Amino acid sequence: MIWNITDIPKCIIMHANNENRMKYVFLFLYFIAHNIFCQNTLKLNTVSFAIENPTFYIERIVDDRFEKHLGIHKDKDGNKTQLRLFPDFEAALTSFVKQSIPIIDSKKAVIIKIKELQIQESRVNEAELIARVSIHLIFYIKKDNHLKEIYQIQHQEDEIFEASIFSFTNAEQVFDTHEQRIRAAMEYCLLAFAENEKRHNGPIPGHFDNLGSAKKKNKSLNQWYNIISYRQILTSTYHEGWALGYTGFLDNDRSFIVPYELNFEQYRVKEDFAFDEGYGYVDSYVLRPGLFGYKKIVPGVYAAMGINVPIGVEALKVIEGDERYKFLVGVGASQGVKIIPWKEFGIVIGVEFFQQIQNSEIYKRDIGLELTFGVNF
Repeated sequence: MIWNITDIPKCIIMHANNENRMKYVFLFLYFIAHNIFCQNTLKLNTVSFAIENPTFYIERIVDDRFEKHLGIHKDKDGNKTQLRLFPDFEAALTSFVKQSIPIIDSKKAVIIKIKELQIQESRVNEAELIARVSIHLIFYIKKDNHLKEIYQIQHQEDEIFEASIFSFTNAEQVFDTHEQRIRAAMEYCLLAFAENEKRHNGPIPGHFDNLGSAKKKNKSLNQWYNIISYRQILTSTYHEGWALGYTGFLDNDRSFIVPYELNFEQYRVKEDFAFDEGYGYVDSYVLRPGLFGYKKIVPGVYAAMGINVPIGVEALKVIEGDERYKFLVGVGASQGVKIIPWKEFGIVIGVEFFQQIQNSEIYKRDIGLELTFGVNF
């Protein structure tokens, strides 16, 4: 994190007198320390793990990652920040490893390059969140003044947490347990390497995925989308109106996506149709549960389709008479396209062609076209 003098309010510089200047300096230093050290660093607990008679020790751990942070995630206060290890990446992991694998000069000296160590979080569904640590290690020895690769492994540590529709319920628990998953991932890889080393002395029972570990690719978690949308009927045979809805779904490049949807609609029968039947107006208030599905065409573009059961109330105002109500129920279908250009946050645009059959007092069948505007967060 880089700070410059423009981050200090101008009034502090321009109006601070000699007596107050030190107070402002201390406040400024506190502000910097708070933002650097509070809640965006993870401290590994130095808990040892058991390796039976290791034939090696770790001479050095090298940070060879492309991205020098662990990922951008929410801290305990819900603010997005770059997560890093305390006091720094190599020192934190070296301290953790040396608790369990002491340096003994008579054993093989091994250097570890860390190609990836990443924290990921994503919704699994409307009730669960997954937190993942992905790791990729390459083990080397020195030979003829060069590093020789002797082993590599990729691994993932996952944990499931309860969540509500819009967010996970315990941000502190997720944040505080990131370091446990980092330690578990490092422990797995070191134990796998130790087992692989002992194989050179003869066959032993295998407990780790040594055969496929060098070729296996860590999979990124799919993105969960929360979308609040407004739908406007562009054209319809019998009615006009609008709808508000929530959509939540887990993105997937290959499989058919089944979203979680909740919609409320309000629409009015066109005046000429209402007058022809003797009504001043005919309004409908509808919830529309159903089975909906998306199929990704290209990144950010989805084919959308669904069948639904509109359930609600129709309010009919008789010309020069009273208003009466009727229970509405029917069946509908829709086909269209949704465009979500930005994963993290942005505008959602969609267009859908719809058809429905219902027991309205005015009509039994209707078709139309509607436009969707929404926000993905």
